[in-house]
Amino acid sequence: MILHRLEFEAFMAYPDRQTIDFGDLNAAGVFLLNGPTGAGKTTILDAICYALYGGTTGDRDPAQLYSTYAARSNTPPRVFLDLTLQGRRLRINRTPVYSHPITRGKRAGQMTVKAATATVEELLPGGNPGDDKAWKPIASQVKEVNAVIAERIHLNREQFLKVVLLAQGQFAQFLKSKPVERKELLKKMFPVDHIEAMYAELLEEAKQARQDVANDEQALDGYLNRARSGMEALRESLAPLTPEGEAAEASPADGGPETAEATDTITPETVAAETLDAWLASGVEEARTASARDGREQSRLAGEADRHAQTLNERLQLRKDWGEYEQLIARRERLVEEQEPHEARVKELADARAAAPLTARYTQLRVEEQDIEEQRARQAEYAGALKTACESLLRALRAGEDPAEDTVPYPEEELFATRTAEEPAEARSRHLDATLTALRALHKRDDQLAQEERTVRQTQTRSEQLAQKVESAAQNLETLGARAREIQENLKAYEKAEEEHALALRGAEDAEKAHREAQQAQQNIDAARRAVTEAEKEAERALGTRQKAQKRWEEAARAAIEATDAFRSLQAQRLAQASSLLARELTEGEPCPVCGSAEHPNPARAREGESLVEQTDLDAAKTREDRAHEASRAREEEKEKATLAYHRASEALARARSQSETLAAQERTDPEQSARQLAQARERVQQTTTRLAERDALRKRQAQAEAEQKAAEETRSTLHDALTEAQALHRESLERRDALARELAPSKAHIPFAQRIEALENYRALAQREEQGSLLLNRAAEEHSKHLVEVQGLLQESPFADSAGVIAAERTEAQILALEKAVNDYELESARVNESLGRKALVEVAARVAAGEQAPDDQQELRGRIEELRQRVQHLVRREGEREGIVRSLQALRSEFVAFRERTAERYDRAEMLGALAAAARGDTLGGYTHQVDLVSYVLGGEFERILDVADKHLQRMSDGRYGMKLSDHRAKGSRSGGGLNLNITDTWTGEPRDAASLSGGESFLASLALALGLAEVVQSNNGGIELDTLFIDEGFGTLDSETLDTVMNTIESLRENGRTIGLISHVEEMKNRIPTQIVVEKGQRGSSVRVNSY
Repeated sequence: MILHRLEFEAFMAYPDRQTIDFGDLNAAGVFLLNGPTGAGKTTILDAICYALYGGTTGDRDPAQLYSTYAARSNTPPRVFLDLTLQGRRLRINRTPVYSHPITRGKRAGQMTVKAATATVEELLPGGNPGDDKAWKPIASQVKEVNAVIAERIHLNREQFLKVVLLAQGQFAQFLKSKPVERKELLKKMFPVDHIEAMYAELLEEAKQARQDVANDEQALDGYLNRARSGMEALRESLAPLTPEGEAAEASPADGGPETAEATDTITPETVAAETLDAWLASGVEEARTASARDGREQSRLAGEADRHAQTLNERLQLRKDWGEYEQLIARRERLVEEQEPHEARVKELADARAAAPLTARYTQLRVEEQDIEEQRARQAEYAGALKTACESLLRALRAGEDPAEDTVPYPEEELFATRTAEEPAEARSRHLDATLTALRALHKRDDQLAQEERTVRQTQTRSEQLAQKVESAAQNLETLGARAREIQENLKAYEKAEEEHALALRGAEDAEKAHREAQQAQQNIDAARRAVTEAEKEAERALGTRQKAQKRWEEAARAAIEATDAFRSLQAQRLAQASSLLARELTEGEPCPVCGSAEHPNPARAREGESLVEQTDLDAAKTREDRAHEASRAREEEKEKATLAYHRASEALARARSQSETLAAQERTDPEQSARQLAQARERVQQTTTRLAERDALRKRQAQAEAEQKAAEETRSTLHDALTEAQALHRESLERRDALARELAPSKAHIPFAQRIEALENYRALAQREEQGSLLLNRAAEEHSKHLVEVQGLLQESPFADSAGVIAAERTEAQILALEKAVNDYELESARVNESLGRKALVEVAARVAAGEQAPDDQQELRGRIEELRQRVQHLVRREGEREGIVRSLQALRSEFVAFRERTAERYDRAEMLGALAAAARGDTLGGYTHQVDLVSYVLGGEFERILDVADKHLQRMSDGRYGMKLSDHRAKGSRSGGGLNLNITDTWTGEPRDAASLSGGESFLASLALALGLAEVVQSNNGGIELDTLFIDEGFGTLDSETLDTVMNTIESLRENGRTIGLISHVEEMKNRIPTQIVVEKGQRGSSVRVNSY
């Protein structure tokens, strides 16, 4: 890592922009960072750390990074760092969270919080760093920038600070601390949580293994008891059965001589873990022998039962055939008796089938005759309805009229007078349509007459109304003239109203200005008091929010710690299971990746019931840990924002109180007095305004009266013209009405034209239905005559002499189906009987009957014998099943016991192995009490030894070869913890090791510096060997004499190898004289500033 340029502004003690160009500093190799206490030397390191990690060297709240000197200027805080990481040139630009006032809108003056921002750019290959176009943005979000830096630098913030900033005070403490304290410090730099977890898991597994061995001894008694019970049950099932089906007394000879001997050797009382398997095997062998014996007996009994069953089946079949033969003979006799009725049904069915076609035709003729009669009745109804309709219409036309010889006939009368039955239907229809057309035309003219009558009435009414309006308009014109003259007379009293109003307005303006000023002063005081109240409420709300945010952050932090513990526990468990995971992948014949052997007689196995931790489980736990920490950081940001909001609310409250007290102390006019003076002035203005309004109202009334007078004159003229026009329209409508009345008089009857048209249309509809009915009647009569001739022809071709024979033979469909079923049933029954009697078995029965034999009995005695044999077979089967169950149980017990013995051996070996491992992890086997080193101390001791190797070289160089550092694994005297983390200072002058506490101040500084340099190099190496070309060493030089200081400076000069730059932070005056290149920090009332001195 090479630093090129650092810029920061509005950052902590620095309100203005500060620029540090590391070009001259890197060229000098060693530079001094000096300044008075509290000036801001550490802030420069904070700026570098914040640019890289978004956090400072300490635990400072990010909300407190904004410079209080710059708050009034609204300059945003900013940190810019130009550096090279892993050969890549980067520019990092960060802005921490800060608050500033709003300048626009409704919330102007209130404070708002700006969130932290970050960007990182990379210089294009061959690009010029001074050209902004040569930089390529690679991240623009805080999280993205953090990820880019972490990927390039390979160090977390704590490790970076230990490597880049060597704090002498801390390493002096580390040098002289006790092993226990040194162990805790090393654990922070070299995490060994997984080793500690593995150590604890190993001890727990060893304890569990010992408990497993104790449990196995108890389980062995259970196996022996189960074996005794099973063998006892097996003995009971080995005895042979008597002929009556009962078990006989078992004897040793039943199982064979060898089996008896083996059984007698081991008894339930003498059986033990070593003989249990043989005892169970002998019992199984006895069971097999008994099963073979019972199987032979079962086959003999089953064969005898089958032979008896075959004889029984033959006799029962003969008995069944004999019964069937007797039934068939009886059915054949019944068929002979029913033969004559069957032949009568056959003839009846043939006649019914022959009469079926004629019956349908006769039915059709009867239906046609009935239809013709119904149509003739409807035609008669139509004719009567037509006559009634004609007579009703003619009577209605002349109702109420006196008969006269010269009466003009109506169109309907002319139509009915010429209408005769001989007239063709088409002509009658045409005359009827013509009469209807004439009536519709008369109806239309009658409607026009009614309209004209309405028009006459309307024009007459309008003429009368206009005449009244003309007279009223003349009267109104006279009234308006008198009113105008009265208004002109009243206006003379308001000639000076304008001047009086102007004077009153000026007085009111002066009074209103004075009152407004008094009122504004009071409002300012009230507003300030309200602001104080609101600020107090806001401060109280902010405090509550801050407390809640603090609580949520604490909960999230606890959850993050729990997630980390869970991940590390799982990690340690997987490490502890390394041997089992490795054994799972072993293949017989292939070499072990650890020992190289191709044989694996006793591979490691997971503990019973224990599941192996897979990499996916570890990844999931890691994801949960990352999410928990991300949530914790989010809650921490919320807490920081809430804290900042609370500080802002408190500041706002102080400002509000100060402003309220200032306003209350100022002199001001009494608002009540100014209000009374303003009211009096406004009253005078109101009076003058009222007079002006009265004057204006009179002028308006005058103008309105003149306009009304003119409008009344125009209205009277307009009404007169309208009256003349309305009277002319009335005369024209009278003439048109009279002409239409004369035209319609001859044709107009007592009933209206609409009713006459409706009556004639109804008459036409009846006439049309009557004509259609007549056509249908003629067509039906012709069809009936044709069908009658066809039926006569069919009757002559049939076997019947006349229609009476047809009717006699006629049967319904149901009767025909019943006849067919009876005939078919008889013939089918006859065929079945003859076919059955011809079967071979029944022919043999007929022969036996003819020979005089009797039917066989029900064979009860033979059935009883067969049932007895089968029960004995079933008993043998059940007993074999019971015995087989016992054998399976014993075999399962034997398998379980064998597996148990194998597991017991494995668990015993595992308990021995784990015990040895636990002893080794505790350090019990590494040299006794004085050399006891536990596993965690051993792992940390490796890292500590690497640090001491590097520190030894630096210390020897700085002490001219006198002093060195070596690791000691001895347990310190009186120490309760193990060894492995002690160090000795070697002194070549005395040849004896020295305790670090015995070193002088200068010697302690040299040893501490050497130790710090050693730690820096080891941490750097552990994190990818990243090159850190800039190093800061903080204080401690004041304890050195001149000669030692020269030696230390020579050592520091040696650190410059490969272009490394060393920055020393010191107050020592001699250091200022020795190192010409310096970063000088100066502080003042307006903040601090930096400058680079290079000589």
